[in-house]
Amino acid sequence: MPYFSLILPVYNVEKYVKRCVNSLLRQEYTDYEIILVDDGSTDSSGSICDKLADKNNNIFAYHKENGGLSDARNYGMDRAKGNYILFIDSDDWVDEKLLISLHNHLNKSNVDILKFGFQKMQEGNYKNTFFSYFNIGVYDRRQIEETILPYMIGPKRLFCYEQNACKSVWSHVYSLNFLRENNIRFVSEREILNEDYLFNLHTLLYAKSLEVTHYILYYYDYREGSLSKRYITNEFERKLKLHREYKLLLERNGLFERYETPYYSECVDGFYACISNECCCWNETSKYAVQNIKKILNCKECEISLLKCKRSNMNLKGKVIYWLMRLKFAYLMYILYKIYAISNIKKGQV
Repeated sequence: MPYFSLILPVYNVEKYVKRCVNSLLRQEYTDYEIILVDDGSTDSSGSICDKLADKNNNIFAYHKENGGLSDARNYGMDRAKGNYILFIDSDDWVDEKLLISLHNHLNKSNVDILKFGFQKMQEGNYKNTFFSYFNIGVYDRRQIEETILPYMIGPKRLFCYEQNACKSVWSHVYSLNFLRENNIRFVSEREILNEDYLFNLHTLLYAKSLEVTHYILYYYDYREGSLSKRYITNEFERKLKLHREYKLLLERNGLFERYETPYYSECVDGFYACISNECCCWNETSKYAVQNIKKILNCKECEISLLKCKRSNMNLKGKVIYWLMRLKFAYLMYILYKIYAISNIKKGQV
């Protein structure tokens, strides 16, 4: 039985999957298996997986019909044999000390979940470094409920993105037995947005122990391309489903009242992300975008969330955004966002 199972969903990443796997094969710590899940690729990704598996006895290649990222992760999890499991996107890569660093910590703390940091890359250049704003250390169940859960559910400060809770699953390692004992699985990203967030909320509702490190061990390759390609179809509808799943999960565990404020703060943050999505769609007319923004702001869930979210520690920018949303100034939000985006383009930041 390997110590680590590394799950790599693979879909049309023929240019990148070897880079990812090679970064795993260079690990100092070698007690691991790599599970490649070819999710119905239409390029040469599937054959690349087979060749990698033929050459390495700790790599296993599986092929399935296309079902999406979450489905591929669940498929890999069902076939994993390790003590701990990591989910790695096959177009990213990892530090060569990833597994030895994680093993050294897990061997001492034996926690259900361990968090670590990541480096955002864009076109081969280092962009931002992220690690969670939680203090380094081991947290028991009581500390998870008091310190971790509130700020994994909602942001510490609305509209302040310099602070990060690191909610992506690829910045965590999980005990496989813990996941299986609590029947924790991914909901399809075709149904909800930010499926990682829901998965991690589920884990934190049941985890008895968690460790936070600030090691930067993962390289996230940000390859969105042009602004016109950044529009997320049906984001608002999928965000609504995510928020409702959040609430349902909290209610089932008798915790909604306790975490009501961070929940509504997360909703406001999510609705603002939907508004930003409409603003960044350069191929649509302003009339169409503003109509969609109005639809978001007139949503009952949005109205309630704006009333019940945490507002006491917002900075000036946050207060402006909040009141623009509260007063439903859709067109003004659209114009201000465009001005901000154009300014960043001229500075070379977008």
